Amino acid sequence: MQQPGAQTQKSVDEILGEVDLFADDQREHMLEAFNVARQTCPVVHTKADAGYYVVTRYEDVRTVCTNPEIFSSVQPGIRGVPVRLPPLDADPPLHRDFRQLLNPYFSRASLLPYTDMMRAIAREAIASFIDNGEVEFVHDFSIAFSAGSLASIVFVDQDDDLLRRGIAAVHRCGSEGTPDTFVAVAMLAAEAMAAVAAAPEGREDVLAGLIDARIDGGRPLTDEERLGIVTVLLLGGLDTTRGMIVNIGYNLATRPEIEPVLRKPDWWRSEMDEFIRFEPTVGFMARTVTKPYSLGGVDLEPGDRLVIDFTSANRDPERFDRPDELVFDRNSNIHAGFGLGPHRCLGLNFARLQIQIAFEELLAVTTNFRVKEEPHRQAGVTFNSPTELHLLFDRL
Repeated sequence: MQQPGAQTQKSVDEILGEVDLFADDQREHMLEAFNVARQTCPVVHTKADAGYYVVTRYEDVRTVCTNPEIFSSVQPGIRGVPVRLPPLDADPPLHRDFRQLLNPYFSRASLLPYTDMMRAIAREAIASFIDNGEVEFVHDFSIAFSAGSLASIVFVDQDDDLLRRGIAAVHRCGSEGTPDTFVAVAMLAAEAMAAVAAAPEGREDVLAGLIDARIDGGRPLTDEERLGIVTVLLLGGLDTTRGMIVNIGYNLATRPEIEPVLRKPDWWRSEMDEFIRFEPTVGFMARTVTKPYSLGGVDLEPGDRLVIDFTSANRDPERFDRPDELVFDRNSNIHAGFGLGPHRCLGLNFARLQIQIAFEELLAVTTNFRVKEEPHRQAGVTFNSPTELHLLFDRL
């Protein structure tokens, strides 16, 4: 049954004739279209959004990601980003300075002391629905847990109103990608930084660290750079981890072989990567060509815009055997789900730890998840991740 308001989905040929990564009427058959593209036209041109090329093969995506001197990250959004987003929008050597500043806050070792706090947040979310036998998994569990973790660890002071508005703003940013949606998130970042500036001294979290941080040979961060970093933390912390948890939750409810996998005590060491390869929640990012270069049979010129499609790269049969299946015993799984090259995801350790804790706590008290009704999905940066997911379960 077609969902209310759903659009008739375009065919593979129609999609390849005019790719639009934000079009809901292309979402359902986009992966099929890119399967064809990888074989016939791996760097696809579209006139959508002022024109850009979509890079679909794994090796070409890796080439773009690992050569920032040719493919600049200064404008990482297809539709334009009017605010700074360091380190996402910084090229080397400045990018390295931002990462050296931020990496210590997001190492696994620095995050492990917060595991008890994160488990408590997960249990609180679970307690809100455990007696019902059903859950709207996106908001009542995934968002409640991931937003609560972000607030407690990165933003320190829980501001429920800011988080509520942040969740809505970040969702719009992922599904629309327009300049005004980025501005809306940046305005919330400004509120968060204002609260930090007004807080008593003695805070040692990442936001407080931005006040006196120095980069680029010793200069302090500009106000724009501080706000940009916080904007990135909001975008990542309120959307991408949420999407990963939801995607795994959907697989848990639709594939009986998944629950035993998630019950393995060390599943997060390798099996988690296969989930992320199969359904990365950041589907794509943009780059700008700075030098003439031939990629996938296409001659590119300075100023050309590219989109590196991580989802398509992760389904490339030249790189992954049985790419359209979940295969948990891969010998090598160097996927693009967290990106590749110097811009590999800053928060990947935080995301992995949250995913691990989310399912450890959930499956400690529940079992036998199944879908109550098919989820609602939409196109956008967080490609194909359900925006609403009603599940049934049994209590242990």
